[in-house]
Amino acid sequence: MTAAPVIALDVMGGDGGPAVTIAAAEIARTRHPDIRFRLYGREDAIRAELAKAPLVARDAVVVHTDGEILGTDKPSQVLRRARHSSMGLAVDAVKAGEAQAAVSAGNTGALMAIAKLGLKTMPGIDRPALAALLPTAKTDSVMLDLGANTECDSENLVQFAVMGAAFARTVLGL
Repeated sequence: MTAAPVIALDVMGGDGGPAVTIAAAEIARTRHPDIRFRLYGREDAIRAELAKAPLVARDAVVVHTDGEILGTDKPSQVLRRARHSSMGLAVDAVKAGEAQAAVSAGNTGALMAIAKLGLKTMPGIDRPALAALLPTAKTDSVMLDLGANTECDSENLVQFAVMGAAFARTVLGL
């Protein structure tokens, strides 16, 4: 039997903050009862929302953080504050093996910068790429980059193709 997957959730990220992220975690837990959550953010705000999310509250680990990354922050600014932020600590949980994934609805550029610095990229990969599944009539398709990188050279595009193929093979079984 495999261990339950753990998701490190940046509760403070996104426009809706804790109300939206905890509600989303509750929906995810309803659909996938085996997942567990590590919740990063202001403990008082998290606990207030957990009162409305009994499935998540049952066994979630709450990690208090004093800092958070705002949507207006530039990636260069966040790297200095990442160590104490809900987003940075969620990514650190993946690095430490405490979680298998980090999820944030917050500042995308900041998340990419924090993840690249904290988790590193595979050998031969210069930069991460955003990925999305596109459901089609026959199967799911994987799309990478999605406009996140404004300056890509041909080597970056080849690397995106390699990452997309690996994702499709490993996750989708294509």
